[in-house]
Amino acid sequence: MNNLLISVVIPLYNKEKTIEQSLHSVLRQKDCEFEIVVVDDGSTDNSVEQVKTINDTRVRLVSQKNGGPGAARNTGAKAAKGDWIVFLDADDELLPNALKSFAKAILAHPNIDIFDANKYILTGDNKILAYHPLKGYIKNPLKECFFSRILPGNGSSAFRRSFFLKNMYDERIRRFEDAELLIRQLSCAKVYSLNTPTLLFNRNFAEASRPRKKVMEDYFAYLDFSKGGFWRKMCVYRTFLEERELYPEYGRKHYAKMYKRYDWLLMYKLLNWFAKFLKQIII
Repeated sequence: MNNLLISVVIPLYNKEKTIEQSLHSVLRQKDCEFEIVVVDDGSTDNSVEQVKTINDTRVRLVSQKNGGPGAARNTGAKAAKGDWIVFLDADDELLPNALKSFAKAILAHPNIDIFDANKYILTGDNKILAYHPLKGYIKNPLKECFFSRILPGNGSSAFRRSFFLKNMYDERIRRFEDAELLIRQLSCAKVYSLNTPTLLFNRNFAEASRPRKKVMEDYFAYLDFSKGGFWRKMCVYRTFLEERELYPEYGRKHYAKMYKRYDWLLMYKLLNWFAKFLKQIII
């Protein structure tokens, strides 16, 4: 499609049961030029062997010592040949025509940095749409992200490579690394939202948690609530609350000072309640 090349970057760490399925979901894409950059992050199972069984010149394998998902995605972005990048986790799948949808939008809107799309979430045998996004140019990305009207993420977003290389993952962070990057990127990106699903997010394989041996590898160890404007603070705290709900004991132990110093909880609840109230009135 007009010589547009999209690089699909897949970070790989011990996903021997799912990587082949993820790769084939990309190889089935039509009407779009693409390459696949698989970054092995020091796998100790047969993941790499699974990749090597696929005989396709569009698939490249890059290996590195274990550095975490953020580091692997950064490595893939640097190795990519395309002007646009779609990140895909090794246990998820691209939906048919996903790359074609991104390519069409990219050609129609050449000044955009990030294209956001929808996704299906697979839990058990149930497949549901993640949310109903806005469509078109997003004037205030952080605000719309806070209200879940856009949710750029792996497999459901396309990133201009030149933009991403200036705003890459913080490789110190091993957990919620995508949330930290998202907030940072939405603070400066031109964002366009597609009302189209491009990803099947497989929650059946997604890890509910990762062992945290070092607190300093956690996103929240690097947070500075004083930075940015109102909506950036709200997005940060929303992620913060999600973490606290998932790991209440850990949160009370390690983040007590943050809770006391930055009490955005009440404001978050009030805004969330007000948004639901307005939605009921409008509908």
